[in-house]
Amino acid sequence: MRKTLKDVASYLKEILLPETHEAYEINPVYSNFAVEESIHEGVLAFRAFLVRLYDVLYTKGDFYDNSKKVAHKYENRTTLSVYYPFLHNVRTILMNIGYHGMLVENAQSLACGNTVFNGKLSVTKNLECLRFLADCGICIDGIDINKKKQNLSDIKTIKITYPDNPTMLTGLKVMAIAEMDHGTLVNQDVFLRCDYRVLKRDETDVFSIVQDTIKPLSTDVQDFILQLHQRYLDKGLTCVVEIKGFHIYMKYRYKRKDLWGINASLNNGYHINVKSTKMHEYTDTIKTFPPILQELIAKGYGCGRKREIGHCDGGCRGLPITLDDSVLDIQDDIVIWFDQELSCLQKK
Repeated sequence: MRKTLKDVASYLKEILLPETHEAYEINPVYSNFAVEESIHEGVLAFRAFLVRLYDVLYTKGDFYDNSKKVAHKYENRTTLSVYYPFLHNVRTILMNIGYHGMLVENAQSLACGNTVFNGKLSVTKNLECLRFLADCGICIDGIDINKKKQNLSDIKTIKITYPDNPTMLTGLKVMAIAEMDHGTLVNQDVFLRCDYRVLKRDETDVFSIVQDTIKPLSTDVQDFILQLHQRYLDKGLTCVVEIKGFHIYMKYRYKRKDLWGINASLNNGYHINVKSTKMHEYTDTIKTFPPILQELIAKGYGCGRKREIGHCDGGCRGLPITLDDSVLDIQDDIVIWFDQELSCLQKK
């Protein structure tokens, strides 16, 4: 079933980084237009604005959800421009406002030109996005956002304010710069997740990233995941985090081989995926597992076509285990499974 724009709003609100009042040191590349304290306050205000934006998007999602394209059943990544073009357009214009706008009037407003518009869109669609942002509390002076026929290239100066909390504009600017100038292939979409960690001078500990990612899960499931995380770091695995298309993937690797991972995605929710290849070496142990795990292991992983199934069955992602409270019933067996697999890899 296709995920709606309302579903997207709920998911993005869920994966927003938790609010932090940590006085982290800012990387100098971001501190040339504001002092650190202003950036900290601005990012907190921008995060609160995104919560408001997602709430408005959820309320009005049906009106703006004009794409009928459906992602592949097993696709984890979400391409907004393909599946949710309205939100993609809003993001583009909002980032343009932050990136190209200049903080003026003691950082109480952003002075912008017509570079805030998306040149690939019609006047109607540009104005639709501005009206949506106005519904989210942003004030736009210098253009009549309700006038249907106008030449946007004639607009010379636009003043952007956010009366509810003007410090949000500083956060908007710094997060737009982080996305547009310093985004990486393995840490994307920092803007709509308000990933303040990219602003830090020092790299964030991976344990904190795991904690932030699994915060929507129940306390018991979180505890289980954190125990798994520490157990396999202690056994010599490394944890590599990739975030692409709002798909958060934490891979636990032995040398260069992925053993298991934690996934969070719009289409497939939260789950563990396992890429075990040595099951034939511990079949007696597998026979002691509950039927649900035995059936999963028997399925095997890899391309469905290469496994002679004849069609895609999501096998290339690994063997999925849903991360809800049901996982607690098999947590001990999961540990035994992972330990056995790792032991076989280490023998090699």
